[in-house]
Amino acid sequence: MSILNKEEVFEQLIEIIKNETKPAVGCTEPVAVALTVATAKKYLKGEPTKVDLKVSKNIYKNGKSVTIPNTEECGVHMAAALGLICGDADAGLMVFKNVDKAQVEKANKLIDENLVNVIPVSNEDSVFVEVTIIGDDEEVSVILRGSHTNINEIKVNGEILFKGESLKGDTKSYSFFKSLTLKDLRIIAEEIPCEKLAFIDDGISMNKEAAVEGLRREKGLHWGASLLKLQQEGKIGKDSATTARILTAAGSDIRMSGGTCPIMTSGGSGNQGLCVILPIMVVAEDIKASQETLRRAVFLGHVVNNFVKKYTGKLSAICGCAIAAGIGASVGVSWLLGGKDKEIQGTIQNMLANLTGMVCDGAKESCAIKLSTSAAEAIISAYLAKNGTIVPNKTGIIGNTAEETIENLGLLCRDGFSMADDVMLTIACE
Repeated sequence: MSILNKEEVFEQLIEIIKNETKPAVGCTEPVAVALTVATAKKYLKGEPTKVDLKVSKNIYKNGKSVTIPNTEECGVHMAAALGLICGDADAGLMVFKNVDKAQVEKANKLIDENLVNVIPVSNEDSVFVEVTIIGDDEEVSVILRGSHTNINEIKVNGEILFKGESLKGDTKSYSFFKSLTLKDLRIIAEEIPCEKLAFIDDGISMNKEAAVEGLRREKGLHWGASLLKLQQEGKIGKDSATTARILTAAGSDIRMSGGTCPIMTSGGSGNQGLCVILPIMVVAEDIKASQETLRRAVFLGHVVNNFVKKYTGKLSAICGCAIAAGIGASVGVSWLLGGKDKEIQGTIQNMLANLTGMVCDGAKESCAIKLSTSAAEAIISAYLAKNGTIVPNKTGIIGNTAEETIENLGLLCRDGFSMADDVMLTIACE
């Protein structure tokens, strides 16, 4: 384990997870854009005449087709325009909470007048937004980098007013996780004082409520509601994997279609928050686990999701719900079922042998399909590992250990899929 003592490890891990599990309204990539613009607007004394943005390819891809809360609109241009008009810079991931129809009309007018310009850029952090707002006699620039709420720099008329942590590569957090093994993470989740994990409960309640709302309102693709109807008609089963598939899809349905119910994120992503929490919750209810056990299992799921993302990056060309949140959920489920290191390792190997090739083609309503698949497979993989069915080591991407497989996954994301986002943007933005 780390050279830190046990209590220091507990505190540092809790701090990381608290920073990565925050309520959000709407997809967090448009949120990041709006938050950056809203922050810049705070420092502009006069009226803006032009807004120029540079965003990472991942931000652009994930902002293109997902509906912004309280609107029927999509796109990075719209996110930026709304951030300028009504974005609350102090609201963090809730920056879109004040959007109404009149403000959408004003935002469309700005876009029609070509006052908002957006350029996707390469060679930057996967989470990167730089906005420059030009007024009559002033210019404000703000950079967000490394996480969806991390304002890295504020500059007014060329003078730097604020310079914070870049978080590029999230070096401190990465080094911390590199010092730990999956076994360490399991032990921590088992031994950490339960009262320190009370914050986990909010996310469980929040994401369950979002799923119920998604089933009730049948918004977006209504994949969850459609699956529920199939279940009620007897065409699909009523097992825990299918229930998790339905609920996770429903939560994504309402989130990706402009719904305003808050979602608890994991690793900076609302969809990943749904995918980590809901499958674990379903199994916990199915086996009648205690609240303390559920709390520890969800905490472990968040931890493993973040552990994987230290290798793959916050955003990548491979679906994070499949290769990070799905892995976190599967580990939480495996632990709930009494799994120890062999079963947890086996569960991860099963998941990564299965879902590694699922590409990310941007945030949109059909993400509900990928989430539902990842949620169901997380539960199935855990049950299979418990029964001794585990993918053999040293086959394909699978290494001798789950840690080695995750390292292989990181290599695949960084090098193997290095051009995939460029190709995806060409396809999706034609």
